Amino acid sequence: MAKNILDEIMTAQEASIALGKNEKYIYSLWKNDSPILLKNSVALKGATLLITKEGYEHLVPLAKKGEDLAKG
Repeated sequence: MAKNILDEIMTAQEASIALGKNEKYIYSLWKNDSPILLKNSVALKGATLLITKEGYEHLVPLAKKGEDLAKG
C-alpha cells in the first residue's frame, strides 16, 4: 500500500506551533539557512513553506530541551 504524500509533510506554520514556538519559527530558521534544519526537509511550494515529518521530528527533541534553535 502506497503512502499518502500528505502524511509525510506539514506546513512550516503548523510544525512551528506543534513545537510550541511562534508560527513563523521554522520560516525564520529556513530564511536564515539554519544548520539546525535537516538537509532538504524544508521547501517552498507556491506561497506555502512545507517541512517533512522527518524534518519536524528532527527538531522535536531539540525544542523539548528548550534550546533556542534559531541560533543554530
